[in-house]
Amino acid sequence: MMKKIFAAAGIMILFAGAMLFLNHTAQNGQKTTEVLPQIKEEPVYVECEEKVPLEVTLTAKKDIWVGGLKLLMVNLSEESRGTVRIAVTDEASNLLVNQVIPVETITPGKWFLVPADMRMAEGESYLVSILADGSEPYFMQVPFEGAQALPFEEVVVKKGETADCGISLGVDLVEETKVTYGEILYYSVPFCILLTIFALAGVFAGFGNVWNRIRRIPLGAFFGKYGNDLFLVLLFAAICVSIYARAYLKGVYISSDSAGYLREAVNLANGNGFAYDRMAGYDSWFANWPILYPAMIALVMAVTKVNAYLASKILTMILTGGILLVLRGCFKKDAWVYALCLTNIGFLNLAYYTWSEIPFMLFMLGFALVLAKILGEEDAGVKWFVLLGVLGLCCFLTRYFGIYVWIVVGGYLLLLFNDYFKRRDKKVLKKAAGLTVTAFVSGSLGMGYLLMNKVMNGMASGVSRTMWWDDYEKLTNDLIDSLLTEIFNVFSLQVPELIEGFPHHMKVFVLVIVFVGLLWFIGRNCRRFTRESVLITMAASYYVIFTGIRYFSSMDTFYFRFFEPASFLMCIGLIGLLLPYVKGKKGLCFFAGAVSAIVLIAVVSVFENGGMSREEGYYAQLCSQWEEAYAEIPEKSVIIFNDIDFRSSYYRPDVVDGIISPADTLSDIQNTYYGSDYLCIRAEFAEAMLESGEYDESVSGWLMRAATERREDEAFLVLSLK
Repeated sequence: MMKKIFAAAGIMILFAGAMLFLNHTAQNGQKTTEVLPQIKEEPVYVECEEKVPLEVTLTAKKDIWVGGLKLLMVNLSEESRGTVRIAVTDEASNLLVNQVIPVETITPGKWFLVPADMRMAEGESYLVSILADGSEPYFMQVPFEGAQALPFEEVVVKKGETADCGISLGVDLVEETKVTYGEILYYSVPFCILLTIFALAGVFAGFGNVWNRIRRIPLGAFFGKYGNDLFLVLLFAAICVSIYARAYLKGVYISSDSAGYLREAVNLANGNGFAYDRMAGYDSWFANWPILYPAMIALVMAVTKVNAYLASKILTMILTGGILLVLRGCFKKDAWVYALCLTNIGFLNLAYYTWSEIPFMLFMLGFALVLAKILGEEDAGVKWFVLLGVLGLCCFLTRYFGIYVWIVVGGYLLLLFNDYFKRRDKKVLKKAAGLTVTAFVSGSLGMGYLLMNKVMNGMASGVSRTMWWDDYEKLTNDLIDSLLTEIFNVFSLQVPELIEGFPHHMKVFVLVIVFVGLLWFIGRNCRRFTRESVLITMAASYYVIFTGIRYFSSMDTFYFRFFEPASFLMCIGLIGLLLPYVKGKKGLCFFAGAVSAIVLIAVVSVFENGGMSREEGYYAQLCSQWEEAYAEIPEKSVIIFNDIDFRSSYYRPDVVDGIISPADTLSDIQNTYYGSDYLCIRAEFAEAMLESGEYDESVSGWLMRAATERREDEAFLVLSLK
């Protein structure tokens, strides 16, 4: 017993020594904090022309110690052999920083550090001079609101002209601080405590007994029973937190399509149906996109009473939960493996934007699984055919391209009829007849929707989708890049620089190698009419049909948004083929634990990094900017030559954009913009129109009278149309 007491005393002495060391203050402690501005998401730049200095004056808001400048540049390539010189001088012209950065060492689109060690005094100004030689890099524009977190005021001057924005420039702030060795060595204190407890227990109870008791904790049984569902909940929480933090509090992801969806959702929520501009006084029919997605946003708005943009984020969370529930219901205890498809970079980017792809993917997944059930069973019930028809219609009402699902069904019908003529099996004929009726009814409803659009809008899908001029070589190169991106997005990776630098004709060989490998694996493991075969067939058909359509009609070029729905189905199918090879292996269990830990850490890190802080929320700041921009715009106005942020078109759905051509008379304008009560035009635009002398006299006189009545502090001329 005495030996145990002496051993315990020795352990406690060691523990006390360790605690004294870990709680001792380290000498010359410093804390470095990275402070970056919020850059604009759209591609707007401040160009740094070759041999033309870009000068940035920084006026310190307080006394600070700068350990380095952080810069973000684009328009650079590995082939560039130029340099960028960064120099900083104080008010006395003392040179504080003088760094020459080789361009090839700068990664485009990523923040890089320019070493510095300088003190900035409150109220004093410091000149940052940026000179490019042999290259022309671009900085991202930073609105002044996005630079509020920086410890200095920023003024950018180029060629003697002051810019109305900042640039993508941040700092590493250094502060002297007292820090203990325990804080430097993360988790060292709790590790020492746990180790001490284990050692003491081992001394008195025996290390073998302690270890055996630890091993008896039924963690394996617990995770075997509940691990799958816990992971799905954890992944759902991680995606929801990421969407809310990144796409609402810290950024706003609104494209031109997003603005259209949101504008229609606002009109729907106000009871205006398909009338896209009803709140602005017009009867324009919403037909550019199907109605289902904005209708779902409007429903969330009605239930939650939140703004349209936040409602779209909540909807995405709900739809993501729906996908996880479908996977859980179909794949049971293996659902967590399939759920990894939602960690795809492409899927997460779709979730951040207000786009219709997420509901489309949910309906596509449901359609493929129901179709597989019908094909795989001898006598599927009528309810499955009805569900298939509903899901097919939902695919179409989410994206017009969703009609392709019935093309896939048509291919399977040919196989079924072929089987019937070979075997004369009436069950096969009954199944084929059921699919035929389902496709006819659902497809007819879809065609009826297009006919309604044609009658009300003049065009079945809202706009002409005939071909405009395209650079086919560039389009093909974009296709190659997009397919490569899809491959690496699956593993949540960017395309490696080595492959990214390949010429496009060499990238083709990379794709061929991947596709041949996939074809071999699918051909060896896939069987006809199985769940995996249907998923893979629908994905492959999507790739082929969409690519063909893009070469014969005009829309955006190939990128992740278009291919991610197919990649999602493809990955679900491939996992089904791969799982039998790895299921039950200890390596898979370790992989599950590692992924779960990473997902949990990802959630915690968002909170640790202030991602859930509502202070200075990006959406709130943007709304403040829109309020200011629209301050002079009355209700039910048309803005001529509108230069207000296009993303705000849903924020003021009572406003429409317009133009005036030189041939237009005042009567023409009043007839064209019959729904608006007021016409608004910036004073400088009106002045340019008057100076040109090209516009009709009735319009010129109208603008002239309004210009004479405008106060100097007003940015717009506001003219009555009634």
